[in-house]
Amino acid sequence: MVRTVPDFPRPRITFRHVLNIAQQPKGLVMCTNLLMNQFHGDWSAVDVIVCCEAGGFVFASALAAKVEVPLALIREAGKLAPPTVSVVKSESYISSAADNNPVGGGEKRTEMNRDAVNPGASVVVVDDVLATGKTLCTVLQLLNEAGVGPENVSILVVAEFPVHRGRELLRSRGYGSAHIHSLLVFDGV
Repeated sequence: MVRTVPDFPRPRITFRHVLNIAQQPKGLVMCTNLLMNQFHGDWSAVDVIVCCEAGGFVFASALAAKVEVPLALIREAGKLAPPTVSVVKSESYISSAADNNPVGGGEKRTEMNRDAVNPGASVVVVDDVLATGKTLCTVLQLLNEAGVGPENVSILVVAEFPVHRGRELLRSRGYGSAHIHSLLVFDGV
């Protein structure tokens, strides 16, 4: 169900269209069930599911509805009503290339509503992809600002691309205690 697109966003890159899962008959239902079962904790003890735009919204919304857990959205600054908490997110070289900016280097603010997650809450983060790890670092930094440490966070991703060393970045930034579970793991670039 994950469509392969050669030479996108630039030559010699094989893009894996993970969101294509949701475009297939019963794809979103199947993926939601797999995510639900991939979590090794007790869903009744989870306080909130957190997700980032845009890919995370698709899978996290379906999962939150199925397990009946509230959903907290993380968006680019200015999209959520105040009060919010925000952090700076560095662009990854992958998304920069997709925006026709091969050198990257820009910064954007990312935010969530201040009251979306209580301090010390048990949180499950859901995202479509773990590649460079920069998005998940931003999410964990926002959760830290809200009083939730990585030891209270489990991360569920639909697809992981180890070649981009996302887990290494998470460990190097102090988020190694967050539990990460991936449904799919793709090798290569």
